[in-house]
Amino acid sequence: MKVLIPATLAALALTLSGCSTYHRFVDYFSSSSSATPYAQQAELDQHIKGCESQHGEACLAAGTMYEMRGSNYYSQALRYYQLGTGLKQPAAYSALGHMFENGYAVPQDLTRARELYQQGADLGDATSYLYLSNLYRYGRGVDKNLPKARQYATLACKKGNIMACSARR
Repeated sequence: MKVLIPATLAALALTLSGCSTYHRFVDYFSSSSSATPYAQQAELDQHIKGCESQHGEACLAAGTMYEMRGSNYYSQALRYYQLGTGLKQPAAYSALGHMFENGYAVPQDLTRARELYQQGADLGDATSYLYLSNLYRYGRGVDKNLPKARQYATLACKKGNIMACSARR
């Protein structure tokens, strides 16, 4: 059975729940396959091999697949996100920063999260801009600064992040 979830609904639900990798969620549950993240071992193995061959996107994908498996796999997700940042994969910075922001497999460190989000934003990652916006909007690890939050949300929106477009208000 094919289950279709509108991307905007999935993005909203997972952004609000704190999932840093909602873009992968839609791929899992809107495909024609009934496979769950656990059943996709062959795909994960391909991403791991790609990461070992220095492909940053493959590192991000492997980290995402581990993160989607749940908290027992966060340490593996962390490892692959770190490898992705080492290869300057822009979205790996927002994924790794999210792990630090929420204390997934590491002690919570909002300063480190902000640094990672800034590095990702400097490489053009829209999600990093959105997460910076959220830090400033809610004063998480930084002084609350709504103009700065709007500035980052605007940059994320211009980069195509639909959640950021509504966060600019």
